[in-house]
Amino acid sequence: MNRFFYCLAAVLLCSCSTAVHAQKMPENSDDRVFCYKMQTGIRNNVAIPDIPGYMTLKCDFHIHTCYADAQVTPKGRVQEAWYDGLDVVSVSEHIGVHKTGIAFEDHNLVNQQAIEAAKGYGMLVVPGIELTRAKPFGHFNLLFVKDASVFSEVRYELDEEGKPKVDPETGVRLNDMETLRADIKAGEEQGCFFQWNHPGWPDKKSDWFDIQTEMLKAGHLNAMEICNHAEWYPRVLDYFDQYHIPMVANTDQHNPTAVDFGHTMRPMTLVFAKEYTLESLREAMFAGRMVAFWDQTLAGDEKLLEELVHACLKVKVIDEAKGRIEITNNSDIRFETLYGDHMNPVVFYPHKAVICTIKKGKKISFENCYIGRAKLQTNVW
Repeated sequence: MNRFFYCLAAVLLCSCSTAVHAQKMPENSDDRVFCYKMQTGIRNNVAIPDIPGYMTLKCDFHIHTCYADAQVTPKGRVQEAWYDGLDVVSVSEHIGVHKTGIAFEDHNLVNQQAIEAAKGYGMLVVPGIELTRAKPFGHFNLLFVKDASVFSEVRYELDEEGKPKVDPETGVRLNDMETLRADIKAGEEQGCFFQWNHPGWPDKKSDWFDIQTEMLKAGHLNAMEICNHAEWYPRVLDYFDQYHIPMVANTDQHNPTAVDFGHTMRPMTLVFAKEYTLESLREAMFAGRMVAFWDQTLAGDEKLLEELVHACLKVKVIDEAKGRIEITNNSDIRFETLYGDHMNPVVFYPHKAVICTIKKGKKISFENCYIGRAKLQTNVW
């Protein structure tokens, strides 16, 4: 009898193995043909070159999952980012937001799942959380979190019925300052990178409050979003001019990425790191080697933007005396320039060439490259 069951188990095992093998390697026949022209698993590489001394990492430091108020799992977020050509993501889940109703005890779970998924794609995941409060504090991402479980679920002052108290004049919820300051201290103790999210949301005012000044003086304002999802905040350019806080661009993704950015490149932050490691990424971010990239627009430090432009453009001299040159743009970034007598921008389109007359050493204006309120002025040869 035992021999019969052993034989039966062996037959079933072989059958299962054959079925799995057939599923992986389908054989074409009149009954079933593999649609090779519809091959899945294709990554959309984003062509943005390295700059001298550093590799250019394409990053999104603000993404949400089904564990709070979004629609996609942590693993799904990593997969989306890989397909979209990114190198680094941070699944920075809200603390104290549970709109999807998925119960979980440890806030580290989201980061753990994303980190595990990233191993199969050769990507980096920065552990993070989002401190979600009302203005004037607003929302801050804390990146490079070591233990997400220490941050408080209590966000607002509560009345006797356990409901958030509201400012009678503004209608804005009142932050629980005790838990907020405890969370900021916890982030400091864990060596977190503090990112000010969407300063112009939800009231369409990118105001700077006393608490931002306090955060800046304490070293707790390491970057600010100039672009969040499908909007950007021009007043952040003023804050860059005044305080030189690095600017970042992120998706703050809640829907599946293809729903919002299936037709275009998603916002991203370009980080210039020495190596493709978390340690090197962290060093680059705290050193401020970052540029925001969204909707074919760049914003950041003048030197970094200049080096990036020069890395993207290749110049062939046709007539040096006349300044006649051929400029080839080897990147996916579209550069809009003004020079000479041109009234309208001369565009250097991605992966195309254009013949121009620009004297050697002559600086031209890159109209979609912001260094604060000013536009980048640099030579192309």
